[in-house]
Amino acid sequence: MNLDYSTDSVESRQRFEYWSDVVCKYLIAAKSRVPDRQHFNARFSVRSLGKLTLAEMSSPRHYWERDAQQLRIGPNEDFMLSLMVSGQGVLSQSGREVVQRNGDIVLYDAARPFSFDLAPESTLLVRIPRRQLLCRFPEAHNLTAMHLAEGHPTARLLGDMIREAARLGSSGSEGMQASLASSLLDMLSAVLQVQSGGSDGALSAHELLFQKTRDYIAANLDDCELDVEQIAAAQHVSARTLTRVFAEHGTTPIQHLWKQRLEASHAALCEGRVRQVTQAAFQYGFSDLSHFCRVFKRTYGVTPQTLLRRH
Repeated sequence: MNLDYSTDSVESRQRFEYWSDVVCKYLIAAKSRVPDRQHFNARFSVRSLGKLTLAEMSSPRHYWERDAQQLRIGPNEDFMLSLMVSGQGVLSQSGREVVQRNGDIVLYDAARPFSFDLAPESTLLVRIPRRQLLCRFPEAHNLTAMHLAEGHPTARLLGDMIREAARLGSSGSEGMQASLASSLLDMLSAVLQVQSGGSDGALSAHELLFQKTRDYIAANLDDCELDVEQIAAAQHVSARTLTRVFAEHGTTPIQHLWKQRLEASHAALCEGRVRQVTQAAFQYGFSDLSHFCRVFKRTYGVTPQTLLRRH
């Protein structure tokens, strides 16, 4: 997919409706309004980047709102990542409000209500399937409507990657596009890690232990011998303490480990980062291939072999 839209050739009184329909079709369905319909003129380009959707928008000031009615009419669990190249916006979600200016990166969640008052001379938007982000950073939904790692080198690197991906256009093989999308998601995960770490002081001891343990598990998914004792020892606590902390979140360390392994292998197959099912299994800590295939089919309703052939 590689499409460019402009309202230049559309009758002036129909421009905003045309443009709004296009944006809702390729990004997120939401209610939209504009202060001045008569003089509205905008450009919107969109293309695929692996399993991501990358869009560039330039328009006068307008307002988006996704409310409970929109959630019922058009369910959508994707995340949107916004890089303001030039212009300004005000994003509100989950009781937070953030002013986005040049160079700022913000995240918002289509699965929950939000509003976005935008005046973008140029903004880059990345639509991210929910599972592909949460398998890398499970608490991403808690970091919407805030400046992501403001001023930190990782945020600058992420911004550079988004800009370069936009300049790349549709050139390159599907494999290269998939690799670039995966790298972008990995960098976003690193930025979210920085953002999450910035609020450590406000976390309880249990919450901090829970976060650090999840990070440790994510970094060691390939260790097929990883168990609760090893995980607890790495956090300098007893297995009993660790189990109690995870119980507060309705799970156990091992259940969380296996869930992350499954989601990581699923993402690798969807993103075209592996060429064989055995690679998807062993790379993420499954030592028994037949067990992996059974659990995968039970969880996702499709075999890993079928998913590999699709992508």
